[in-house]
Amino acid sequence: MLITEFLSSIFQTLIFTLIPFIWWLITARKKENFFSWIGLKKVEGNKKQILLLLLIFFIICEVTGQISTRLFITGDWNHSTYAGMGIKGLPMGILYAYIHTGLSEEILYRGFLQKRLQKQFGFKVGTFMQAFIFGLSHVVLSAGLLDITIAEGIMLLVYPMIPACLTAYLNEKKCNGSILPGWLIHGTLNLITQITELW
Repeated sequence: MLITEFLSSIFQTLIFTLIPFIWWLITARKKENFFSWIGLKKVEGNKKQILLLLLIFFIICEVTGQISTRLFITGDWNHSTYAGMGIKGLPMGILYAYIHTGLSEEILYRGFLQKRLQKQFGFKVGTFMQAFIFGLSHVVLSAGLLDITIAEGIMLLVYPMIPACLTAYLNEKKCNGSILPGWLIHGTLNLITQITELW
Protein backbone atom coordinates (compact mmCIF):
# COMPACT_ATOMS: atom_id res chain seq x y z
CA MET A 1 0.00 0.00 0.00
CA LEU A 2 2.88 2.38 0.72
CA ILE A 3 4.19 2.10 -2.84
CA THR A 4 0.67 2.58 -4.22
CA GLU A 5 0.16 5.75 -2.15
CA PHE A 6 3.63 7.01 -3.09
CA LEU A 7 2.92 6.54 -6.80
CA SER A 8 -0.57 8.02 -6.47
CA SER A 9 0.82 11.05 -4.60
CA ILE A 10 3.50 11.65 -7.23
CA PHE A 11 0.97 11.21 -10.05
CA GLN A 12 -1.51 13.70 -8.57
CA THR A 13 1.24 16.23 -7.89
CA LEU A 14 2.46 15.93 -11.49
CA ILE A 15 -1.09 16.29 -12.86
CA PHE A 16 -1.79 19.33 -10.65
CA THR A 17 1.55 20.82 -11.76
CA LEU A 18 0.95 20.25 -15.47
CA ILE A 19 -1.41 23.20 -16.08
CA PRO A 20 0.82 25.67 -14.20
CA PHE A 21 3.86 24.31 -16.05
CA ILE A 22 2.26 24.74 -19.47
CA TRP A 23 1.12 28.27 -18.53
CA TRP A 24 4.63 29.10 -17.33
CA LEU A 25 6.16 27.74 -20.57
CA ILE A 26 3.91 29.98 -22.63
CA THR A 27 4.00 33.15 -20.52
CA ALA A 28 6.93 33.32 -18.12
CA ARG A 29 9.78 30.91 -18.85
CA LYS A 30 12.10 33.71 -19.96
CA LYS A 31 11.29 35.85 -16.91
CA GLU A 32 11.52 33.48 -13.93
CA ASN A 33 12.32 29.85 -13.18
CA PHE A 34 9.29 27.60 -12.74
CA PHE A 35 9.77 26.75 -9.06
CA SER A 36 10.07 30.38 -8.03
CA TRP A 37 7.13 31.28 -10.29
CA ILE A 38 4.79 28.90 -8.40
CA GLY A 39 6.26 29.72 -5.00
CA LEU A 40 8.34 26.61 -4.34
CA LYS A 41 11.14 28.71 -2.93
CA LYS A 42 12.82 29.68 0.31
CA VAL A 43 10.67 31.51 2.84
CA GLU A 44 11.81 35.10 3.30
CA GLY A 45 10.55 37.42 6.00
CA ASN A 46 10.45 37.93 9.75
CA LYS A 47 10.88 34.35 11.03
CA LYS A 48 9.32 34.96 14.46
CA GLN A 49 6.30 36.67 12.95
CA ILE A 50 5.94 33.91 10.35
CA LEU A 51 6.07 31.17 13.00
CA LEU A 52 3.54 32.99 15.17
CA LEU A 53 1.15 33.50 12.23
CA LEU A 54 1.67 29.89 11.15
CA LEU A 55 0.61 28.69 14.60
CA ILE A 56 -2.33 31.12 14.89
CA PHE A 57 -3.62 30.35 11.38
CA PHE A 58 -3.26 26.61 11.95
CA ILE A 59 -5.28 26.82 15.19
CA ILE A 60 -7.97 28.95 13.52
CA CYS A 61 -8.25 26.46 10.65
CA GLU A 62 -8.34 23.38 12.87
CA VAL A 63 -10.87 24.81 15.35
CA THR A 64 -13.09 26.13 12.55
CA GLY A 65 -12.90 22.79 10.75
CA GLN A 66 -13.76 20.80 13.87
CA ILE A 67 -16.70 23.05 14.76
CA SER A 68 -18.10 23.26 11.24
CA THR A 69 -17.91 19.51 10.60
CA ARG A 70 -19.49 18.68 13.94
CA LEU A 71 -22.33 21.20 13.40
CA PHE A 72 -23.09 20.70 9.72
CA ILE A 73 -21.81 17.36 8.45
CA THR A 74 -23.92 14.28 9.06
CA GLY A 75 -22.26 11.94 6.54
CA ASP A 76 -18.73 10.59 6.33
CA TRP A 77 -17.49 13.11 3.76
CA ASN A 78 -13.79 13.13 4.66
CA HIS A 79 -13.15 9.46 5.37
CA SER A 80 -9.52 8.32 5.36
CA THR A 81 -8.53 5.54 2.98
CA TYR A 82 -6.32 4.20 5.77
CA ALA A 83 -8.94 4.28 8.55
CA GLY A 84 -8.58 1.52 11.10
CA MET A 85 -5.05 0.52 10.04
CA GLY A 86 -3.38 1.79 13.20
CA ILE A 87 0.32 2.59 13.09
CA LYS A 88 0.69 0.66 9.82
CA GLY A 89 -1.41 3.33 8.09
CA LEU A 90 0.70 6.24 9.34
CA PRO A 91 3.28 6.32 6.49
CA MET A 92 0.50 6.26 3.89
CA GLY A 93 -1.43 8.90 5.83
CA ILE A 94 1.63 11.17 5.90
CA LEU A 95 2.18 10.77 2.15
CA TYR A 96 -1.49 11.39 1.46
CA ALA A 97 -1.67 14.44 3.74
CA TYR A 98 1.52 16.23 2.72
CA ILE A 99 2.07 15.18 -0.91
CA HIS A 100 -1.10 13.75 -2.45
CA THR A 101 -3.37 16.56 -1.27
CA GLY A 102 -1.22 19.16 0.51
CA LEU A 103 1.53 19.74 -2.04
CA SER A 104 -0.52 19.14 -5.17
CA GLU A 105 -3.32 21.49 -4.07
CA GLU A 106 -0.93 24.18 -2.85
CA ILE A 107 0.86 24.16 -6.20
CA LEU A 108 -2.40 24.44 -8.14
CA TYR A 109 -4.40 26.80 -5.93
CA ARG A 110 -1.91 29.03 -4.06
CA GLY A 111 1.09 28.61 -6.35
CA PHE A 112 -0.73 28.98 -9.65
CA LEU A 113 -4.26 30.39 -9.27
CA GLN A 114 -3.53 32.77 -6.38
CA LYS A 115 -0.53 34.33 -8.07
CA ARG A 116 -2.20 34.70 -11.48
CA LEU A 117 -5.49 36.02 -10.08
CA GLN A 118 -3.88 38.52 -7.70
CA LYS A 119 -1.73 39.81 -10.54
CA GLN A 120 -4.85 40.33 -12.64
CA PHE A 121 -7.34 41.53 -10.00
CA GLY A 122 -5.30 42.57 -6.96
CA PHE A 123 -4.60 40.63 -3.77
CA LYS A 124 -8.05 40.81 -2.11
CA VAL A 125 -10.15 39.92 -5.15
CA GLY A 126 -7.63 37.35 -6.39
CA THR A 127 -7.53 35.70 -2.97
CA PHE A 128 -11.31 35.52 -2.73
CA MET A 129 -11.55 34.06 -6.24
CA GLN A 130 -8.87 31.44 -5.54
CA ALA A 131 -10.48 30.54 -2.21
CA PHE A 132 -13.94 30.26 -3.80
CA ILE A 133 -12.62 27.93 -6.51
CA PHE A 134 -10.81 25.88 -3.84
CA GLY A 135 -14.00 25.62 -1.75
CA LEU A 136 -16.12 24.83 -4.79
CA SER A 137 -13.81 21.96 -5.72
CA HIS A 138 -14.53 20.41 -2.31
CA VAL A 139 -18.28 20.71 -2.91
CA VAL A 140 -18.06 19.21 -6.41
CA LEU A 141 -15.91 16.28 -5.26
CA SER A 142 -18.11 15.60 -2.22
CA ALA A 143 -21.37 15.94 -4.15
CA GLY A 144 -20.03 13.47 -6.71
CA LEU A 145 -19.25 10.89 -4.02
CA LEU A 146 -21.96 11.45 -1.40
CA ASP A 147 -25.47 12.72 -0.93
CA ILE A 148 -24.94 16.06 0.77
CA THR A 149 -27.51 18.48 2.11
CA ILE A 150 -27.59 22.16 1.20
CA ALA A 151 -26.14 23.03 4.63
CA GLU A 152 -23.33 20.52 4.12
CA GLY A 153 -22.67 21.92 0.65
CA ILE A 154 -22.45 25.46 2.01
CA MET A 155 -20.09 24.34 4.78
CA LEU A 156 -17.96 22.41 2.28
CA LEU A 157 -17.70 25.60 0.23
CA VAL A 158 -17.08 28.06 3.07
CA TYR A 159 -14.79 26.09 5.39
CA PRO A 160 -12.00 25.42 2.81
CA MET A 161 -12.11 29.12 1.91
CA ILE A 162 -10.83 30.01 5.40
CA PRO A 163 -7.48 28.18 5.16
CA ALA A 164 -7.24 29.20 1.49
CA CYS A 165 -7.44 32.89 2.46
CA LEU A 166 -5.21 32.61 5.52
CA THR A 167 -2.48 30.66 3.72
CA ALA A 168 -2.62 33.04 0.76
CA TYR A 169 -2.09 35.98 3.14
CA LEU A 170 0.77 34.23 4.93
CA ASN A 171 2.44 33.13 1.69
CA GLU A 172 2.06 36.35 -0.27
CA LYS A 173 2.21 39.07 2.38
CA LYS A 174 4.63 37.61 4.93
CA CYS A 175 6.77 35.02 3.11
CA ASN A 176 7.66 36.73 -0.18
CA GLY A 177 5.41 34.47 -2.24
CA SER A 178 6.66 31.13 -0.91
CA ILE A 179 3.91 28.49 -0.72
CA LEU A 180 5.89 26.43 1.81
CA PRO A 181 4.13 27.84 4.92
CA GLY A 182 0.71 27.19 3.35
CA TRP A 183 1.82 23.68 2.43
CA LEU A 184 2.83 23.04 6.05
CA ILE A 185 -0.57 24.20 7.35
CA HIS A 186 -2.52 22.34 4.67
CA GLY A 187 -0.59 19.09 5.08
CA THR A 188 -0.82 19.18 8.88
CA LEU A 189 -4.58 19.80 8.81
CA ASN A 190 -4.95 16.82 6.46
CA LEU A 191 -2.65 14.69 8.60
CA ILE A 192 -4.77 15.29 11.70
CA THR A 193 -7.78 13.96 9.79
CA GLN A 194 -5.77 10.92 8.72
CA ILE A 195 -4.40 10.22 12.21
CA THR A 196 -7.75 10.51 13.97
CA GLU A 197 -9.11 7.73 11.77
CA LEU A 198 -6.16 5.33 11.98
CA TRP A 199 -7.34 3.94 15.35
